[in-house]
Amino acid sequence: MQKQIRPVRSVALLATLTILVVLLSASSLLLSLRARELRHSKQETVSLLQMLMEQTEKNFSSADLILQGVQERLASPFGRQLPLDSRLVQLLLNSRVSGYKYLSSIFLVDENGTLVNSSREPNMPPLSLADRSYFKVFAQGRPDFVFLDKPVRNRLDNNWTLYLSRRLATLDGRFRGVIVAAISITDLEKSFSTVQLDYARPVAVYMSDGTLVASLPHRDSAMGTVAPEFSGQVLPTGPKQVLSISRTAEPGGAQNLYVSKLADFALLLGVTDIEEESLAPWRETAIPVALGALLVSLFTGLVAMYLINKLQRKDALSVALVSANDRYQHTVDSVMDAIVAVDGHMLILLFNPAAELMFGRTAEDTLGLPLETLIPQRLRGVHVHHMANFNGPGHELPRTVVPQRDIVGLRADGSEFPIESTFSKAVVDGHLQMTAVLRDATEKRKAEMELREANSQLRELSNSLTQVREQERTRISRELHDDLGQQLTGLKLSLSWLGNRIKDGRETAAQNVDDMRHQLDAAIASVRRIAAELRPPVLDDLDFSEALAWQTREFTRHSALEVSLNLEAGALVKDNEVATALFRIVQEALTNVVRHAQATQLQIGLNQRDGQLVLTIHDNGRGFDGLVRKGGVGLVGMRERCSAIGGVFGIESSPGTGTTISVSVPVTVVQVEEEAA
Repeated sequence: MQKQIRPVRSVALLATLTILVVLLSASSLLLSLRARELRHSKQETVSLLQMLMEQTEKNFSSADLILQGVQERLASPFGRQLPLDSRLVQLLLNSRVSGYKYLSSIFLVDENGTLVNSSREPNMPPLSLADRSYFKVFAQGRPDFVFLDKPVRNRLDNNWTLYLSRRLATLDGRFRGVIVAAISITDLEKSFSTVQLDYARPVAVYMSDGTLVASLPHRDSAMGTVAPEFSGQVLPTGPKQVLSISRTAEPGGAQNLYVSKLADFALLLGVTDIEEESLAPWRETAIPVALGALLVSLFTGLVAMYLINKLQRKDALSVALVSANDRYQHTVDSVMDAIVAVDGHMLILLFNPAAELMFGRTAEDTLGLPLETLIPQRLRGVHVHHMANFNGPGHELPRTVVPQRDIVGLRADGSEFPIESTFSKAVVDGHLQMTAVLRDATEKRKAEMELREANSQLRELSNSLTQVREQERTRISRELHDDLGQQLTGLKLSLSWLGNRIKDGRETAAQNVDDMRHQLDAAIASVRRIAAELRPPVLDDLDFSEALAWQTREFTRHSALEVSLNLEAGALVKDNEVATALFRIVQEALTNVVRHAQATQLQIGLNQRDGQLVLTIHDNGRGFDGLVRKGGVGLVGMRERCSAIGGVFGIESSPGTGTTISVSVPVTVVQVEEEAA
């Protein structure tokens, strides 16, 4: 009786755990589905918020464009001659407001605050609007801008109205009046009902201080006051900032209000996500899942009861087998290289810890899978065919092979990596088993690739420098021949003419001597110009900061680039190899910015940080993808100049964010150069 206790307890424990797993899994699934439904509802709410923001922004921008159009017409030479209360102005207002359903009217207020014209009625009686905020703000001398007033009740029809206004001025800038667009809040609220998703979410428009402007459903009692949902909240200030406000003590259950600011107007738009409504689809799924989990648990309990009645205890494994298996497993686990064994059907039989680390897979999840699981899709046919040939009848046992071809492995995260492998095969318990010992060759291949790339860049740089040197020689030769040669030839002819006159004893005019002196001065200037082009004299005559300032000034004279300098550590750079290298790097960077970056601003800084002299060059150009583009000859040249002085070269860039070049040189290197100088 006692011998049957352990298996019965095991089955009971297993059944209990199974039921717990089913119930916990069902609960976890339901909770996960609930969280996913809430996330989906949040995404829909934020998407609805963005759509409504675009719609509201478009509506208000259209209203402002109408105001600007009337403002421009009244500011024209013909419009300035028209009285604000004239019939032509009324027709202009009426034509502008027609066809725009959100504008109830456009009206004009003169400099005294009197309503003088409107698109609503041709002959409106005078009405004083001097107490309105949209009149006060412009009457006090504020410049022209679009002003959005808080919502008030219209004095004509007592409806809630939002006023958008702009300033009218005379030719000399004197205040002439205000043009006002009356936006119907009722029509604005109706527009929100046209854009809804699976259920109607409450929508509201607020002023930038939280004052309620419009809402769907309409909240008349809160209009024109700070909405209670913003009590103690920090309101969003940027157009891309979305503020989330959670409210749990609401009649309809927990609610989340998502608020964001319009880009061009001092308005906030909010959409409320009601949790009870959002979870309606989840409840439809949760009930069947819960019932299914209960049925599975009941079935598991019945099966466990049946197994408890039928189970018999089996003999334990022999100690020798356990010991042998432990020694074998310990040996395999202690090997540093990955070991993968497969059977004749290419199914994985062995996967040691080194293989788990290499492929990012656990042995539990990998055993029994096809070998091609560890091989990229594009190479499975080649590698598996190679293993199949090795398994052919022509190969005698035992046999070990070191393949000459490259083998590529596939990690669990989908990344590929090169491996070096050795294969062997044997017969275990009458079944064929092939074993592969694998070693990750990523670092080796990466080093080889970096070496090849560096050699390629150096060859390209060498070829480029050769071409540049030949071009520079050709240019200098042409300069010497065409410019300096002609000047010296002219001077020689003048000297010959002068010598002949002196030999003949004839007088020579002083003007002729002056001409020869001018020719000699021109030749000297040409020599200086050619020498300056080969090496700017500022590097020898000025310190590094002054030389760099001169270079940027000369560069900005011929380009539209705005360059700012911050050379706090310029005094550390003396007339040495470091100064020349940094100067040439800045020259190459300026050239690259003008040629490729399409930038308008460039910042050059030289600072001392943590014992390093750091030169940074940042532009606001279009940038480039550093992973795709490794750099041209210019970047390679800058990198080599940096390496020549013992510095570290870095470049950061991505499309649309500009490019930053950094050069770090130990201060000790600069001090050694100074001592050597």
